[in-house]
Amino acid sequence: MKKLIGLLLGIPLFFGVIFFFGGTEVLTILLGVNPYYFGCAVLIQIIIVLLYALRLRLIVSEQGYKIGFGRILKILSAGMAINQLTPVVKAAGEPVKMHYLSKSGMPVTKAGAATVVEISSELISFYVILFLSILFLSFDKYLSQDFLYAGGLVFILFIVGMVISFKFLLNEDKLERVFGRLLIKYFKKDAKLSTKVFTSSLKHLFTCRKLGFKIFSISFFCRFLDIARVYLLFEALHFSSPLTFALVLWVVGFMFSMIPWLPGGLGLVEGGTIPVLMLLGISASVSSSLILLERFLTFWFIILIGAISFYILNKEFKENYEVK
Repeated sequence: MKKLIGLLLGIPLFFGVIFFFGGTEVLTILLGVNPYYFGCAVLIQIIIVLLYALRLRLIVSEQGYKIGFGRILKILSAGMAINQLTPVVKAAGEPVKMHYLSKSGMPVTKAGAATVVEISSELISFYVILFLSILFLSFDKYLSQDFLYAGGLVFILFIVGMVISFKFLLNEDKLERVFGRLLIKYFKKDAKLSTKVFTSSLKHLFTCRKLGFKIFSISFFCRFLDIARVYLLFEALHFSSPLTFALVLWVVGFMFSMIPWLPGGLGLVEGGTIPVLMLLGISASVSSSLILLERFLTFWFIILIGAISFYILNKEFKENYEVK
């Protein structure tokens, strides 16, 4: 209910910011969008989602469970949609993925290990590319030094957080003490065994070099596809720009999305990125149109396919239950 209220509050704020900066010119610009470049941007977004599904399937397969790619794709899409609807990134979508993976025949402990590894590869690729991009853009005078300081601080905090998290997750005794009551609630007498299964699964996944190479390659490749998608949207609006402009939009948009706010950072991301683009010499109407298209692909499109996936998954599991 809270997610729905947040979304309802965010929608008018989102369009309000777009209208404030772009006015009625936005509609004129959108009607003149180049269908070829926009179609390519849509295709890239679809490829990113498919690669995410492939990454999750690789992790699941490494643990010895065979779940069809179609089912994995639906599970991933459902989780991504929930992530978009929560103010804090990666807050509620992961339990959703764990839930549907467990319903697909995978123990919840191993499903939990799979989601931890998936999140780790995603976050590491994001923050590494983010920091390197901020370094490049700051020294090239596209972003102020303030972004460099903020980005450096965020990157350091991320590294510290990851080290602490891994030490905790791979320590069976600490894990059992913290999650003991929760595990006993669901597993009762098998609580200790469950922590051992989770920890051993996590260690196996993190130490498998072949798997690591594959999932990190996918994660980093998706970051470059993110930037390519933004560049194609510039072209779709008939605005020939250097690739650095696309990089600026990706960096600034991601940094604003990290701030806890309404679902998907609605209103905040738009209000933060449009002025930055205007400082680069891009008109308010073009900047607003660009953000509108980008948010359509990375927010609304994800929620749409996630909602469809939820419906199909629930229908499939309901039919399976009735058959049994």
